[in-house]
Amino acid sequence: MSSSVLSNVAESAASLTLMNEQGSELERWDFIGKNTYRLGRADGNDIVLPFSWVSRKHAMVQVEENGVHNLIDLGSANGTTVNGRRIYTPTPLRTGDMVGIGKTKLVFLQDELALAGQTIDEVELADNQTVAFVEKEIVTVLLCDIHGFTHLSEQLGDQQISQLLQIWSAKVTKLVRNHGGIVDKFIGDAVMAMWIGGKDQRSAILSAMQAVMAIKDATGIMGEKWPKTPLKLEIGSALNTGEAVVGNMGGSGRRDYTVVGDMVNVVFRLEGMTSQEDGVDLIVGRETASYLDEVNAFFSPRTFTLKGKETPTEAFVCGFPQLSSYLARYSISE
Repeated sequence: MSSSVLSNVAESAASLTLMNEQGSELERWDFIGKNTYRLGRADGNDIVLPFSWVSRKHAMVQVEENGVHNLIDLGSANGTTVNGRRIYTPTPLRTGDMVGIGKTKLVFLQDELALAGQTIDEVELADNQTVAFVEKEIVTVLLCDIHGFTHLSEQLGDQQISQLLQIWSAKVTKLVRNHGGIVDKFIGDAVMAMWIGGKDQRSAILSAMQAVMAIKDATGIMGEKWPKTPLKLEIGSALNTGEAVVGNMGGSGRRDYTVVGDMVNVVFRLEGMTSQEDGVDLIVGRETASYLDEVNAFFSPRTFTLKGKETPTEAFVCGFPQLSSYLARYSISE
């Protein structure tokens, strides 16, 4: 790493630096004054990388209130890596990490001492023009994705898979809204949605579960009707509940209503544990389960070892038949 890069660390809280093959700095982008940064080939991204192997909207960096920078792949064709490993879930960055955007390599640097102890209020006061509204809430977050998407993409081709995802995204958005949720974002073949339940978390969670079943049914029907679909379209899903930071984050004119926090990272990792072979269609975090009745009668307890977590994570799993039975018994009014 060049000395010119290291000498600039103190100038900003965090940055990404484009390096050449000799390790010298070509260009640097500072993370200052915003909570969401987009990386891609198209104009309008915060970090524009004009290379053919970079997708138009390739990846995103979201900044938590404690200064943690999470890197998120946006369903790019050539992938996003951290230190050579392809990422599929929001991944916290540490100073010195090598970020790969396709074949483009960037170095992440952060002056962690400068951010230590910073609170939400301080972030708002420091730049109240770019963070319109931020507060802590108890939130239930849903993550759903289509199983076997890589194989599906290879079989259908770029044009067909793009059309399929556009239609699927529109259907899912409508279903989430119909069940009282908010679509946070789509990441390739996955949707992240949230329910802010306030004092009535139980109703929010049941609504999220109803949305899961609706998405499952709609995805299956769509697969049956889609021409030349090589496999049955099925989803995996996870729910997690906990305290998170919710608000309109980003620059003026480009604010996104979103949720960030450790509980979001956990739901991404839990969803990755769903398995058609194992009959696990839905994984429910322990905090989510604590709001529900008779969980053990319909869900099975299970312990997962999640990346980045020192202690095992307790959760509950079920298949869609069990979830359907549970909702039939504990339904809520639409």
